[in-house]
Amino acid sequence: MSDVAASPALSEAPPSEPCGIGGWLLLPALAMALSPLRIAYDFYQNFFPILRPSLWLALLSTKSGMYNPPLALLLSWEIIVNILLLALTLWLAFLFFKKQKQVPTLYVGWLVLICILQMADIFFASFVPALAQQQNGSLYVELIKTLIASAIWIPYFLKSKRVKNTFVNDAEIKWPGSTWP
Repeated sequence: MSDVAASPALSEAPPSEPCGIGGWLLLPALAMALSPLRIAYDFYQNFFPILRPSLWLALLSTKSGMYNPPLALLLSWEIIVNILLLALTLWLAFLFFKKQKQVPTLYVGWLVLICILQMADIFFASFVPALAQQQNGSLYVELIKTLIASAIWIPYFLKSKRVKNTFVNDAEIKWPGSTWP
């Protein structure tokens, strides 16, 4: 009987693999919880004040001293992209906390999309002389931070056992009171 108890194969249970939102996955979970708030706050701070019709008329009227079609185009791009990014981030956060199977792929795509959008911001801002002259490097700093975060989290989401064991739900998501889909 003592021989059986001393056997390592029988005395130790196999270690369970990490699962659930814990460990390093807490940081992306925090990002998913805070990102919609940050996007909404940034939109409120940066774009809400310029949604006045009088400003848009001044930017697009050739008789105005503020006439600047490239700036109007850039601002339109920024407003539309930020609204769409907020919607996408809310949807991804919903799927993340429901632990849906498609989250790792969508999270990687979300990170790549944010990098691309930041590069597009830098590119389009270069066509607006007033903005190009005011560049203090903050857009580049944000891009570098996003690239570093992506370099960390993309491999993590592609290789981590915790990620593979956490995002396993494949059930259809039905909204309360909805018959579609």
